[in-house]
Amino acid sequence: MEKVLAKKMISSMLSAVVVAASVLPGLAGAAGTAGTAGESKGFELRILHTNDTHAHLDQVARRVTAVNAARNDSTLLLDAGDVFSGTLYFNQYNGLADLYFMNLLGYDAMVLGNHEFDKGPKVLADFVKQAKFPLLSANIDFSTEPALQKESDQAIGVPASNGKIYPAMIKEVNGEKVGIIGLTTPDTAVLSSPGQNIKFQDEVESAQQQVDAFEEMGIEMIIALTHLGYNADVALAEQVKGLDIIVGGHSHTILNEPKVVHADEEPTLIVQTGEYDNNLGQLDVTFNDEGVVTAWKGQLIPLNKKDDAGNYTIASDPAAAEKLAEYAKALEELKKTVVGKSGVELNGERESVRKEETNLGNLMADGMRSKVMSIVKDPDAKAYVTIQNSGGIRASIGAGDITLGHLLTTMPYGNNLTALKMTGEEIVAALENGVSGVEDGAGRFPQVSGLRFYYDSTKQPEKVDSVTGTTEQEGQRIASVQILNEDGTYSDIDPDAYYIVATNSYVADGGDFYSSMKQAKEDGRLYELNLVDYEVFREHLDQVGNVKISTEGRITDLLGAALPAEAGGNAGATNGPVFKDIVNDPALAMIQEAAEAGIIKGYEDGTFRPDRVVTRAEFAVLISRAFDMKKAGNAAEFTDAHLIPAWAQDSIAALDGAGLLKAWPGMAFKPMEPMTASEAATLLRAISDSYDVTGEAKSLTRKAAVLLIMEAL
Repeated sequence: MEKVLAKKMISSMLSAVVVAASVLPGLAGAAGTAGTAGESKGFELRILHTNDTHAHLDQVARRVTAVNAARNDSTLLLDAGDVFSGTLYFNQYNGLADLYFMNLLGYDAMVLGNHEFDKGPKVLADFVKQAKFPLLSANIDFSTEPALQKESDQAIGVPASNGKIYPAMIKEVNGEKVGIIGLTTPDTAVLSSPGQNIKFQDEVESAQQQVDAFEEMGIEMIIALTHLGYNADVALAEQVKGLDIIVGGHSHTILNEPKVVHADEEPTLIVQTGEYDNNLGQLDVTFNDEGVVTAWKGQLIPLNKKDDAGNYTIASDPAAAEKLAEYAKALEELKKTVVGKSGVELNGERESVRKEETNLGNLMADGMRSKVMSIVKDPDAKAYVTIQNSGGIRASIGAGDITLGHLLTTMPYGNNLTALKMTGEEIVAALENGVSGVEDGAGRFPQVSGLRFYYDSTKQPEKVDSVTGTTEQEGQRIASVQILNEDGTYSDIDPDAYYIVATNSYVADGGDFYSSMKQAKEDGRLYELNLVDYEVFREHLDQVGNVKISTEGRITDLLGAALPAEAGGNAGATNGPVFKDIVNDPALAMIQEAAEAGIIKGYEDGTFRPDRVVTRAEFAVLISRAFDMKKAGNAAEFTDAHLIPAWAQDSIAALDGAGLLKAWPGMAFKPMEPMTASEAATLLRAISDSYDVTGEAKSLTRKAAVLLIMEAL
């Protein structure tokens, strides 16, 4: 039975906070929780296990120490897949640096994860050939893939040879035979790059076939080494008879103690360590003479734990540390690799990205959305959008060549791309949270793709207790959220409809107070894509080519103004407006005439705010309205074009097309700088020959701008 990713959502139901213990000599920490299903003096087995290390080798020298200290004469050392992809160690060495340490440690087996196929069958074949242990997967057919035909065997490995792929194997441990089955997520077909020749089969059927084969061979102690994800492991335990232990991966789930399925019968234990080599898993089990688990104790040994003095509680193995230093030398040169090119500066400055739309935020969000759209196919989803927290954008990227080092500086956290299925109402709630810390420069401020939204920072923000997570004050800032249609138009978000939201793993787990996203995850509406963010961005750069992106009006702070008509408001509809703050102003009649002509607009609270300073971008819009100037071609290539707001781009292009911006010297437009009266007068003289007023070199107010324009008309 073939599974389609759109119909299979994988959810990690556990906290990402590790409360692990260590049993290594001299290490602090309490022992893990133990479960018992009766007493026995049968066969005792220790399983040490890792999963989803993703080329995070910084802890590997401590892993060597931990494994060597915990290993006894009845130990299996297993890896549950996804050694590939995640850091520059993989970019440089294609998994062979990781493999060196796995060979050094003497792993007994590894299941193939989806990321093992990221560079295609040939790169995987190089890894397999050099492995000094067998690799497993019972639900993958390699028979028609030339690169892996010789390295794969469809029979159970009895015994299994190093550097070969088997569906399952029998390993003799301290005189006892243990069966180990490998299972890989069928979603690999769309999550990675296995090519057309490798076929994936249903994991439940494949597992049961191997269990039955083991039982016919008299093998009663059976382990499933899986890269399926926590929820799929639970389902496997419930549906496949005869499994004693599931050593899992793929969902990056932290299990501080084993999950026990049907404990009142013949128990099946499920273990997983989390991610990125942060923990070494240890499971001690006892089997009775019938091969049934009768006692167990599982725990996680933290590899990056420090004592009060700041020293690691597990020392690095000196030889492993020396070898890692050798591997690390090449990475500095790798950071210089050019991965893209930009014709504009990409704005990731903290003071910009945490309070407004930026072109770098747009570029990143577009790449995330594009990748999710290529993978997640959900017929129930009305559209695809991105919400990326700005705290994950740490630096700008200058115009010119974009290097791998730039990417790692801009997004240094190695967050994974994740997709959530959320209602429109939940998306609005997420955006409300996102704009509620804008005054403080909070990292939760959202950069978006596939939608635009309007908010008002003068209104009440949402307030959440950071300790309890309870909402103390409801936010009232989001005024409108609209979804991008295929034809480029926008439609109001449907609060009851489902949308696919591209985000990162941190936000999906409720980071930066994104509670509506965490709720979607906990409800099981999560797609675990586990694609590292800088690689997604790099792929998008390949697709885009020379980057020329600008801001597009995806995020608008109304600042107390009325919601514009295109967003569902009635700004600009005057019907004879009377602005309450200028009722006694001598210029009232002229200002009202300008408002009725659609040249100037008031604010939502009925005020005009005559003394508010006008920016250069705002004045360009007023001029284009007053003289009915339409865009005719693209605007000049201003050096700061990426700073021009989307709502002003057509107006500035119209002025430039009419040759009027030649009156303003310089190649920078400076859209958000205050307009001066002298600059306004210069521009108006260029438009109207009869206009001969000379303005002062001081900032232009809204009232003064209207009077100058009306006089020119």
